Amino acid sequence: MIDLGEMISAPFAARLLGDAGAEVIKVEPPGGDPSRANGPFPKGVIDKEQSALYLYLNANKLSVTIDIEDTRGIALLHELIAQADVLITNQSPQALDRLRLRHCHLKSLYPRLIVTAITPFGLTGPHRDYTGDDLIAVSAGGLAFATPGMPDVITDPGAEPPLRSETPVSDYLAGLSAAIATMAALISRRLTGQGSEVDVSQQEAVAMNMAWDIAHASYLRPKGRTHEIAGSQPNYVFPCKDSHVVIVAFLQNHWESLLRIMGNPEWAKSPVFSNGFERARNWDALESFITEWTLQHSGKEIGDLAMAHGIPCFPAYSIGQVVNSEQAKTRRYFQSYKASNGRVVQLPGYPVRMNETPWSRRHTAPKLGEHTAQILGHRLGHSFRQLRHLRAAGVISYV
Repeated sequence: MIDLGEMISAPFAARLLGDAGAEVIKVEPPGGDPSRANGPFPKGVIDKEQSALYLYLNANKLSVTIDIEDTRGIALLHELIAQADVLITNQSPQALDRLRLRHCHLKSLYPRLIVTAITPFGLTGPHRDYTGDDLIAVSAGGLAFATPGMPDVITDPGAEPPLRSETPVSDYLAGLSAAIATMAALISRRLTGQGSEVDVSQQEAVAMNMAWDIAHASYLRPKGRTHEIAGSQPNYVFPCKDSHVVIVAFLQNHWESLLRIMGNPEWAKSPVFSNGFERARNWDALESFITEWTLQHSGKEIGDLAMAHGIPCFPAYSIGQVVNSEQAKTRRYFQSYKASNGRVVQLPGYPVRMNETPWSRRHTAPKLGEHTAQILGHRLGHSFRQLRHLRAAGVISYV
């Protein structure tokens, strides 16, 4: 598998497939994937071999550096593609056309090749040539205006600015969609013997996860839903003594259990709190009553009490609490990644457990061009003299 991707979306898709056992050759420009310069870095000092983002996205890969804008470089890329099952890329549609790397360009040469292309808006449509990044994709996909949800409620979304998550959601959603679709294409190829094109739109990968909001726009409000308290309550994040806690007690049996652990307060006997919809209708009053109680306890105390009574409830973790939680430690989810200088950073592992084919990190993210000489020389048969000439011309680099 060839990873001709930069930053997040395509490298993440290739990383997922590499975690599943695929051999992934990452083709980087001689200057390296831009993620190498995006960090975070130990002590904030930029080092292309120590970016935590790069280390996470490119484990279980080999690194080959090729300048594909050079005709000699594109010829080398074709030699790699000839031996590959899949080409994954997030080059722009214009670049794919100019370099003739679409499936329609390659299928006569490599009929079994699967080309997975991740772009901001897809390979067709009036916006196909628009450039974009995560902020554009989450905005074009509607997520920026669907954020915030509860408890950060606003009553007039038209008067509020769109917001985004600090995490580049669209990149990871598009990468995940691409990995799944590529696996499906590989299964299809076993049946048909033919390769195919996998066209992934980041905008659509975002919108795919927003069926609730889109249904509201279709059924109820052409401009989309307002961020009002809806449905049954409580299903909310409440402040507590040490931080915040999530309480999900909109089902009547959960609500009655919550009242018991709260000491069956007198206010709860009012008919305005008799069922989930009435509780939502009178949410301003109910929120203040529950908050008065939660502020007297820690998140863990409330969580332990609630879970003992069968109420879905859990403290709202900070990022540090997620990493250091006993659950994560027991499942060994977070993995230690070692940079070239020996510094260790904790990063997410693989969220799936498969007893017959367990996940493993076979090797850490490669240094820039670490495997160029090995793959172009030993595998493709180029002599050391040829490689040295290409290196002097700036077409490749290696360590």
